[in-house]
Amino acid sequence: MQNKVKISVRALVEYIYRSGSIETGFRSSVSLSEGTRLHQNIQKQYGEKDQKEVPLLANISCGGLEFILEGRCDGLLQRNNSFIIDEIKSVSRPLAEIGEETFPVHWAQAKCYAYIFMMNHDLKQMIVQLTYVQSDTLEEKRFEQTFSYEHLERFMRELLKSYVPYAEMRVSHRIEMMKSINELSFPFPNYRLGQRKLAGAVYKTISEGKSLYANAPTGIGKTISTLFPAVKAIGEGEIQRIFYLTAKTITRQAAEEALAMMQKSGLELKAVTVTAKDKICFKDETRCQKEYCEFANGYYDRVNGAILDLLKHENMINRTAIEKYAHKHRVCPFEFSLDAAYAADAIIADYNYVFDPRISLKRFIEEEKKKTVLLTDEAHNLVDRGREMYSAALNKSSFLQLSRIFKGKDEGIQKSAKRVNEMFVALKKKYG
Repeated sequence: MQNKVKISVRALVEYIYRSGSIETGFRSSVSLSEGTRLHQNIQKQYGEKDQKEVPLLANISCGGLEFILEGRCDGLLQRNNSFIIDEIKSVSRPLAEIGEETFPVHWAQAKCYAYIFMMNHDLKQMIVQLTYVQSDTLEEKRFEQTFSYEHLERFMRELLKSYVPYAEMRVSHRIEMMKSINELSFPFPNYRLGQRKLAGAVYKTISEGKSLYANAPTGIGKTISTLFPAVKAIGEGEIQRIFYLTAKTITRQAAEEALAMMQKSGLELKAVTVTAKDKICFKDETRCQKEYCEFANGYYDRVNGAILDLLKHENMINRTAIEKYAHKHRVCPFEFSLDAAYAADAIIADYNYVFDPRISLKRFIEEEKKKTVLLTDEAHNLVDRGREMYSAALNKSSFLQLSRIFKGKDEGIQKSAKRVNEMFVALKKKYG
């Protein structure tokens, strides 16, 4: 079990193929709910023998590791006694801008699905199809390629070979972490009144997959009483990851101190603190444009090396550590903290990163919900915060930034954004 690595096809290809710069502006992708709707519209066109959302699983050995590769292809079509893997991608950009080789990562994902299906069904070749659908016009565009089993086998070996260094580090860390958790004792000589009962209730709740609401007085030591049993649950295989969610800096610091205390007692665990974008940004203005920010320019070309370096040398990955390695590798500190969080065992963050649909860590929600425990500090604050998250708002700064981005590029957009910005200025003068 120690040399087994379970990974989704999508996570694998995104790790290997991501490149280029961080960009902001108009939407570059569609929302999860909208993407699902657009996918379903395409799948309604399938024939009687065609299948949709087909689960795929394969065990593949590479570099001394056994990869358990899993995924779900959008469509498995049958044409003239041949099978076709259909990978659907919903996009917001015009389809005229998308060519056959515009997104190599999309081909890589579809080719992985085809290889797994061919391997499991003893096929010699297979057709792979990319279907793009434009979110506004519903226009469709398709590309097809035929691949032999030998070609896809070589492709898969090279893909996994590139992933092995990161996987080896994660496997080695997990072995050390599980051993350290097994040997870990409560980091204080004695429990305070009520602490043992709370810790026991937390562990029992996690193991049973239920929810627990605790109303405990100040000074009982709630932070360590929830984090310690959660860490022990990782050691028992009940969960793989902890989210410690809070709305205040002081309670974030309390969580960091509790984990640091356990680390001093021998715990080997990677903990990442996510700091708000506007607080951790290195630039005077928070503008993620490659022309403006050297940390956004070429970010994806450097981030994998930065993550390996960070995880190799740090366990308590707080704001100071993020900033140190972000400067060293010239990467955006905010996006770097999010990428580091996907590799972490514990994540300390604001409520938004789980509950806000606009900025949540979506990959965890989609793929790892059942393997994660949420420790929500001062949960009564979620009522007001929830109202903010699910209420619409327009900000003047967004339109000012949009006007600047499209100046000299698109006069129509630039002027429209400028007029909205001027409207905000007028409203501020009138009512401010």
